[in-house]
Amino acid sequence: MRHFILGSGLLLGLLCGYRPTMAQKAGLKPPISFGDVSVADFAPSPTPVAADSAAEAEVLCDYGQSRIVGATEKFQVVFDRTTRIHILRKAGYEWATVRVPLYVDDDQREKLSNLKGFTYNMVGGKVEKTKLDPGSGVFSEKIDKNHVLYSFTLPNVKEGSVVEFTYTITSDFLFNLQDWQFQHRIPTRWSEYRVALPSFFRYKEITHGYLPFATQDQAWVPYSTGYHQNQQTGYGSVNTGPTQTTSISTQALAKRWVLQNAPAFREEPFMAAAQDYMRSVHFELAGSDFTGHDFRDLSHTWEKIGAALLADERFGAVLNQNSPLTTEAKALRTRLPDAHARAEAVLRLVQQHVKYNGQERLYTSQPTRKTYEQHQGNSADVNLLLLQTLRAADLTANPVLLSTRSHGRIVTDMPLLSQFNYTIAHVLLPDGELLLDATEPLLPMEMLPERCLNEQGRLLTTTGAWLPLTSNRNYLEYTKADFKLDDTGTLRGTMRQGYSGYAGLAARQQVFSQGESAYKTQLGHRWTDWQLTTPPTLLELEDPRKAFAVDVAMTLPGSETPAATLYLPLMQTVGLTTNPFRHADRFFPVDFSTSRELTQVVSLALPARYTVQEKPADLTLALPGNAGKFLYHVAQPTPDRLEITSRLQLTKTSYSPAEYAALREFYSRAIAKHAEMLVLQRK
Repeated sequence: MRHFILGSGLLLGLLCGYRPTMAQKAGLKPPISFGDVSVADFAPSPTPVAADSAAEAEVLCDYGQSRIVGATEKFQVVFDRTTRIHILRKAGYEWATVRVPLYVDDDQREKLSNLKGFTYNMVGGKVEKTKLDPGSGVFSEKIDKNHVLYSFTLPNVKEGSVVEFTYTITSDFLFNLQDWQFQHRIPTRWSEYRVALPSFFRYKEITHGYLPFATQDQAWVPYSTGYHQNQQTGYGSVNTGPTQTTSISTQALAKRWVLQNAPAFREEPFMAAAQDYMRSVHFELAGSDFTGHDFRDLSHTWEKIGAALLADERFGAVLNQNSPLTTEAKALRTRLPDAHARAEAVLRLVQQHVKYNGQERLYTSQPTRKTYEQHQGNSADVNLLLLQTLRAADLTANPVLLSTRSHGRIVTDMPLLSQFNYTIAHVLLPDGELLLDATEPLLPMEMLPERCLNEQGRLLTTTGAWLPLTSNRNYLEYTKADFKLDDTGTLRGTMRQGYSGYAGLAARQQVFSQGESAYKTQLGHRWTDWQLTTPPTLLELEDPRKAFAVDVAMTLPGSETPAATLYLPLMQTVGLTTNPFRHADRFFPVDFSTSRELTQVVSLALPARYTVQEKPADLTLALPGNAGKFLYHVAQPTPDRLEITSRLQLTKTSYSPAEYAALREFYSRAIAKHAEMLVLQRK
């Protein structure tokens, strides 16, 4: 969602004779009138959502409309917005501050005008208002050559205040009609968006999110606008005098969406980009037809996008330059005739010389020579250097565009370059292909960073193709514990925690970010009642091809004297203890990115004078469609030894909202099983 603000000055009048929209024509008034705040706006929501009872603020009404109007030698999009928010707690004060980036490009730009704002407070049973000063209360900041950020904060905000603002955006960029976000991280009573699209412009439309619209309708309505043309002199120059105005009349497609009583959007475990799940609508200009029989296709295609990107000086042109590592890459041609081994050597060569700075970018920030000399760069700096070096090593390598998980899913039927924010390398081998990323040296060559596992990416070749971005490596945690129990209930022994696949990456990243000493220290915090008897030992930390493991020697003190009965919730030490899925419902998928397996094996040596009085029963659970399995098994191979095995496997990477209840219950029953007691009785 984009917001507003003009720092100073007003926009000159640009509108001429625009006819009413469908809703206005039918007598349907806007859902909000700016300035019309009453005592009723301070009352609690008449339809409260239980989960939103502690919300810091609530959107009372958010209303926007977009229309296309004629201007001088062009058409423009005019977007009006009026928003009213109830601030319920101090934590909600941030909703009184509005920030918005506006886009500019040479002589085309977005402008804001008609900005007004008030803060309303109840004083002595009456509504008092404080006005926003648009002259001194609005600030602008240049973000980059194409974006300017405007911001303002409504004044005199307190707990219980109602804030309200309205503004207009006028944009020269017809290609992307103003989008609209209906849902927010606070509850929304009413969110409505209306657009009127004249017949000579056609737009593609895409919606995100899962909440049902209360209203979604459209109709053709009369439309007219004035279009201004500069007068031409006999010598082809423009006359600076009065312009010639032409009236254009046609039909417009008027559309309206309403989302009502939307709960606050809540962040959930195992979700990718929040914007993929919030209710919103987006547009792209598909083409124009001013004659009624000559449609001009203005939409992009993936092929056009690829061709333009390959010609860009900060992307494709970089690939035509020599790599700073060309000499080393050429030496690999003769030393490593096997293409697969050579590709891995190039990957490690690049990783030795440059580090990823954590910025996900599609374009390079500097020449690759500078990246090489500074030994760091953004994702494009690193991976385009990788592509240069792969080609210098006589390997067939091309870029693959993708959107990282936090950036959102790719909508393949809406070709837009802005959907991408990242590049990796595709290498064609005699016996197959590789996808390589040099940003993560803690990963084996055959694994992409988890942020890249986002459905599919676009291979940039002369023809182009979509490639699946999946991994045959899973997330694997393995725990093997060997404990000995004495007659006081004291447990002593060792435990090895192993991490493989994407679990290995996560564990190694934690070690290197914290430092080995801090990592070992925090291990003791995982088991508050246990004592670590010797410093933990880290195994296979450096080699990403091997499972990373931690060995821990542990003691859990018992009582001072022998007990007649011992109760041991043994698997709570090593297994699942909390359900990541706290809420009873979920409106969007559970996205694990990879399949998962969590295995725990505990071997327990029993005291000589104790027998097993009660042990947890075996249990096998399965999700529908073989989407997951949980196995719990207790064995007693000898009278003095007990072995417990727990294994939870998830075979799918994504579970739909319809599968959520079963998945949540699956975890709940596994956790309940881990909490069951082993009971030993003294002979």
